[in-house]
Amino acid sequence: MDDIAPLKKFSVLGNFNDKLVYLAEQLAEPENWHYDNPKITAKQKKYGVLFQYIYHTFSKNQDENNLVFEDEFCIMNTGLLTTSGEEIFMLFSENTRKNEQKWFFNSFYRASDRKIPESMRGKLPKHIDYFDGNPEEMYFNPRLTLLYNMEHIIKDNYDRLPASLRQLDESLLISVLNSQAEQMKKRILRNNRLVVPQYYGKTIMYLAPLKFGKDVVPLAIEKNKNSYRINTILTPGMAYCNARLIMKPESNWLQNE
Repeated sequence: MDDIAPLKKFSVLGNFNDKLVYLAEQLAEPENWHYDNPKITAKQKKYGVLFQYIYHTFSKNQDENNLVFEDEFCIMNTGLLTTSGEEIFMLFSENTRKNEQKWFFNSFYRASDRKIPESMRGKLPKHIDYFDGNPEEMYFNPRLTLLYNMEHIIKDNYDRLPASLRQLDESLLISVLNSQAEQMKKRILRNNRLVVPQYYGKTIMYLAPLKFGKDVVPLAIEKNKNSYRINTILTPGMAYCNARLIMKPESNWLQNE
């Protein structure tokens, strides 16, 4: 059970993929939810970012006791909006079938939908604010030291590098990326908004662009007490998914294309 996602432990999901399609195509503001991940099918890729978003948003709401229970219902704020600016909720009802999860996921509903029980409409939960109580974590502090071991990072994540970099000899590759990392640090020092916050492992972390020609390699950065450390390389798809948990990225380098 430890490997089962919290949302699946909590609820029977029914035809969850159809409900995701409804959310993406008929309810929420238009957005590209495609997840460029070679390990999933073409059908799963189309709404892969949204799938990850809903699963992780539920976990965060559950961890922060942000689910609202009323009689035989439970409701959660997805953090998404309709095109008219209404908040969108997940509604669960008690599962009447034995030997299954206690709850059944009904569907996604806008705040004004009559299917949301009237007794819950006056106390609908707020959306999760990842920076509540720690607004300073929204921005990367370029004055702190940024540490990294590029050789170790590359060896652990070689397959995540773009093809243009994998063609280089290993010693040349390390030298090139070290040089580009120093250039990246200079750019960040002049514009810390290049660094995008992400949520991973229940922690606020950061993403920074390491550029090589037309390719951009997202670097995952963790904050320690008085410094930052580059932990790993991500694919663009992984980076976008992690960043989208917090908010829709508006950076000119991290886009879901």
